[in-house]
Amino acid sequence: MNALLYFVVLLAWGSSWFAISFQLGDVAPQVSIVWRFLLASIILFTWCYLRGLKLSFPWRDHLSWLLLGFFLFCVNYICAYFGTFYLASGLVCLIFSTLTLFTVFNGFVFFKKPIRLPILIGAVVGIAGLSVIFSNEISSADWSLESGVVKGFLWMLLATFFASIGMLLSGQFQARKMPLVQSNAFSMLYGSLILVSYIAMSDVSFSFNTSYSYVLSLVYLALIASVIGFGVYLKLVGNIGADKASYVNIFTPTIALLLSTLFENYEWSWVGLIGVLLIIIGNIIVLYAKPVN
Repeated sequence: MNALLYFVVLLAWGSSWFAISFQLGDVAPQVSIVWRFLLASIILFTWCYLRGLKLSFPWRDHLSWLLLGFFLFCVNYICAYFGTFYLASGLVCLIFSTLTLFTVFNGFVFFKKPIRLPILIGAVVGIAGLSVIFSNEISSADWSLESGVVKGFLWMLLATFFASIGMLLSGQFQARKMPLVQSNAFSMLYGSLILVSYIAMSDVSFSFNTSYSYVLSLVYLALIASVIGFGVYLKLVGNIGADKASYVNIFTPTIALLLSTLFENYEWSWVGLIGVLLIIIGNIIVLYAKPVN
């Protein structure tokens, strides 16, 4: 069952790269993120209503979901936006792939979770694989302190840090038997509202693009990447732990490149194939790591 969940997340998030490309243009990225998670929350609330699921919860639960929304559906995306302004996509993927390492260490520091050595080893092997795949972008980047690359690097590290906290929080909330669907619905709503407040205080204009490409990609990102992707991923976090589940973020760029091979004639090199092999080896090490008693 967990293997199926893992595969679904890989497809949902690996294919989201194409949908995101149709979101770029007239609408500011921060605004597109608001539309995405607002629509996702509406879909989830509609599902809860049609299924007769409970939607009335004590205020302490709402505070928990406000916190989750802040870390997982708001501040990490703001930081990632600033990071992608300075970095090539390959470097963005590479830095965000350190999510597994952040999750392991943040779990130990803030949530008293034991560190599992095989997961650390697997994550390092996987990150090395991604480094091989994107070696050209790494070597061609200007890493001097005067360049924007260092700023982008720091912004993406912050984004990854906040995302790992959000995923660990979700695992904690599931352990407290808080319902996942309603948790995601309220967290996405609260994250969107916080992001709206941030946009209102900035000079970003709130707009919408009515073109078919924008609307269809928005629906895809809300339904497939957010409702299904995050729903299945956070279920996986509850099942196998945030440290194991986070390896998905190392594997996801590989799925995106495979899809690019099919639809955009992306050409693989031997170096790229070696990188994929390392990612697969790292994945095996992580998924077969034994739980700590």
